[in-house]
Amino acid sequence: MTSIGTELSLSRLIAPYFGDSTFIWANVIGLTLTFLAIGYWLGGRLADRFPRLWVLYSITAMAAIWSALLPYLARPILQFSLDAFDNVAVGAFYGSLLGVLLILAVPITLLGFVSPYAIRLRIVDVGHAGNTSGNTYALGTFGSIAGSFLPVLVLIPWVGTRRTFLILGGLLFIPSIIGLLRLRAMPQAAVATALAIAVATVSLVNAGGAIRPAQGGELVYETESSDNYIQVVQDGSAYELSLNEGHATHSIYDPTQPLTEGPWDYFMVGPLFYPQTGPAQIDSALLIGLAGGTVSKQLTAAYGPIPIDGVEIDGEIAEVGREWFDMTEPNLDVIINDGRYVLRTSDERYDLIGVDAYKQPYIPFQLTTREFFQEVSD
Repeated sequence: MTSIGTELSLSRLIAPYFGDSTFIWANVIGLTLTFLAIGYWLGGRLADRFPRLWVLYSITAMAAIWSALLPYLARPILQFSLDAFDNVAVGAFYGSLLGVLLILAVPITLLGFVSPYAIRLRIVDVGHAGNTSGNTYALGTFGSIAGSFLPVLVLIPWVGTRRTFLILGGLLFIPSIIGLLRLRAMPQAAVATALAIAVATVSLVNAGGAIRPAQGGELVYETESSDNYIQVVQDGSAYELSLNEGHATHSIYDPTQPLTEGPWDYFMVGPLFYPQTGPAQIDSALLIGLAGGTVSKQLTAAYGPIPIDGVEIDGEIAEVGREWFDMTEPNLDVIINDGRYVLRTSDERYDLIGVDAYKQPYIPFQLTTREFFQEVSD
């Protein structure tokens, strides 16, 4: 459970620095498998040489401690990787590769020791080796299933990434230390306990502070959803919405100025480029990629309180829009779903359909296909 949970949670650690594109996921998954393979190989050799249960418990205790320590090691390592690779085209890939390499090497390799070690200790009769191996891998797979859902659906949305790592480490450390105590391996238990106390101290000392410093303004709010790391940055009187690594501003709101001086303003004049179309012909609108509600506010200002359906895939972003970007227009109906799905299943017809989902590096491919634009046209 800890290995797959650590892998999934690590993507949230990397997102504020390098995003969470498929390139980043390829690095995380590829290096996780690499370190697991190394762990399997080393663990099998070590198990044959030292077939002792206390050694296995010591390994899992160290893996738990390293896993819990990951979020506190990640920030300087990932910042170093970001500084080392500042070319936009290849920087995210190779920078995240270096960062993940440095972060994952120890805990995932140690976790790779577990399966071959457990099989070696459980096999007492070669005639039942297949059954023993199958049961061990089945148990490990059930743990991986739990580790797949627990961080994404429960821990990260509720307690954040840092505490998720602490919980995952704790879930592995507790049975490890109990096992050492039952075997009366007191020196190993004492060392593991001392290291765990040190990690707990580090977590308490570093409990506050931003996950990632704001760029171009003052950080006034940050939160994590199951999909994104979300920042609200204040620059003068304007509030800007930043996601993950912060390469793009996804929404802007300035209570003192109706225009944003950004691409959102063009949505107001878009219909005027269509022949024989003016404000009087725009009675309804669909926005795909609502974010903090900048475009819905602009359309309401330009065309009055027409019914607007705003689609946003991340519900936490919509909540941030209501709280920080004055996304409170009574004519706006917020729909939390994927834009392509809403367009395909809705029976509504709109005078205006705006797509505000193309912001590098987050351009959803399903909103760029010929089929998508055919659905918009239909």
